[in-house]
Amino acid sequence: MDSCAKKLIKKKIQQSVAFLTLVFLGIISFSSCITYKEINYLQTPGMGIPAYKDTVKFHDYKLQPGDRLSIQIRSLNPDVSKLFQQEQTQGSGSSTSDLFTYRIDSLGNVDFPYIGKIAAGGKTLRETKMLLEEKANAEFGKCYFRVELANNYFTVIGAAGTGRFNLMKNKLTIFEALAISGDLKSMADRAKIRILRQTPTGTIVKTFDVRSKSIIGSEFYYVQPNDIMYVQPISAQFFGITSWSGLLSSVTMSLSFVLLFFSISHYVK
Repeated sequence: MDSCAKKLIKKKIQQSVAFLTLVFLGIISFSSCITYKEINYLQTPGMGIPAYKDTVKFHDYKLQPGDRLSIQIRSLNPDVSKLFQQEQTQGSGSSTSDLFTYRIDSLGNVDFPYIGKIAAGGKTLRETKMLLEEKANAEFGKCYFRVELANNYFTVIGAAGTGRFNLMKNKLTIFEALAISGDLKSMADRAKIRILRQTPTGTIVKTFDVRSKSIIGSEFYYVQPNDIMYVQPISAQFFGITSWSGLLSSVTMSLSFVLLFFSISHYVK
């Protein structure tokens, strides 16, 4: 191979090296690296971490139209207990899942056999139980009611463990709810988690930052029945570099390619 040909090949290789170097530098520049600040919980407010007011206390869930109540009754009088059990188990063509459940209508009333309509809308389960017992005791003597919310669940969608999950207790925190769903994925945007919440006046959407320590005691801390949590992915994601080790790996790979071309250029003399 004559010297002119070697010089031409060497020049081409050098141009290729320069081009690839610029490409890899561009990749490193535009690749997003997810840091601990973006994924850690319970961080002190400040430097991009919001502070929430610690003024909202836990309140029992207020029943709303459309809620379904699971109601069972027991009486010291066997005949009264048998009367209600027969009425409930007849089912009137309802499915098994509808047995012992009663829907709150659009006016906030629940219609219970032999007792009539009870204004349950806007009341807690305990308050509704007391109303039922008050009317039943006047008609049938001492009766005991067990009232529970049949649609007692929350839903998670997006960059988390998607699904519908039962609210296992009244004071279920946002951290417990996320743990039940499988926790947030590495690419979940913890700064913009949205909750869709049903209220008597309509659906509201709340956005909060789960990284903030001050979320404890705020209006976002406890999950309510029928809540839907939407977790969006981080919009800055580019090439999926999720840690400093991932970034270091990308840099190392890029340098390896550059050194390879420099080695080829060195031997072409």
